[in-house]
Amino acid sequence: MTKMMAMWITAIVGGLLPSRCRAFAAAALLGLALCCAAWAQQPEPLVTQTPRVAPPQAVWTPMSGAPAGLLTALEGGHHDKFIERARAGDIDIVLFGTTDTEMWNWPDRGRSVWDRTLGLRKAANFGSQGTRFESLLWRMRNGELDGYKAKLVVLQMWDPDVVPDPATVYGPILAEIRARQPQAKILLFAAVPRGKEDLAAWKVKSAANAASHAKLVDNQNIFYLDIGARFFLPDGTHNQQMWRFAGFTGADNPGAQKGAFEAWAEELQPWLDRFVR
Repeated sequence: MTKMMAMWITAIVGGLLPSRCRAFAAAALLGLALCCAAWAQQPEPLVTQTPRVAPPQAVWTPMSGAPAGLLTALEGGHHDKFIERARAGDIDIVLFGTTDTEMWNWPDRGRSVWDRTLGLRKAANFGSQGTRFESLLWRMRNGELDGYKAKLVVLQMWDPDVVPDPATVYGPILAEIRARQPQAKILLFAAVPRGKEDLAAWKVKSAANAASHAKLVDNQNIFYLDIGARFFLPDGTHNQQMWRFAGFTGADNPGAQKGAFEAWAEELQPWLDRFVR
């Protein structure tokens, strides 16, 4: 650009241009000079001002390395299998949660649904009975979020009745996911109705639950999904084909039923279409 300006100056001063062109050339030269000055004052690109922070180093700690009493025998055994799966890599979708999430693997509950939905994708299920806030955080820091680059992390949330302060409970967990899987989107999957209320009562609870979790969600990287309305019959009563409450008369095999996983898979599909390609 400097060489071009020099050529114009030489042409104007040396009389190499016809007189009728000199005014136009001088105006063009002035505009070029102003552009150069403005360009020179531009700040450095933002990327050079805010360098990306590398994810924490992977730590592959088996159950035997966990603090005493942190993991139950069942959760610890699952953890060892989970980190083996994580180290194998090639995971686009990963699920974390408690018993309901683990039930995706149960033959009489979610297994058949998994096999024809999530199982056809690069999905991994890291749900386990006995999962608590502190045990999940330790597991995430010790291998379950390393070895792969997920596109979507689905976190099943606990019943809000046992989570007095969502920001305190979920904040460290979300921070760990963001640190170790910065490229992934996070979908918070709200706790489902468990037969303790009818539809009207649940709607009140659901609205309060969404409001208390709003500060965790930015709808850019972290999203919130509540499918609880699907757990009720048209008359507003609880549908035991979705989630069976042990206190119901004649109820057997309590917990999430196959219908719940059908609904879960259907409700996840738009998110998979959006983020997992």
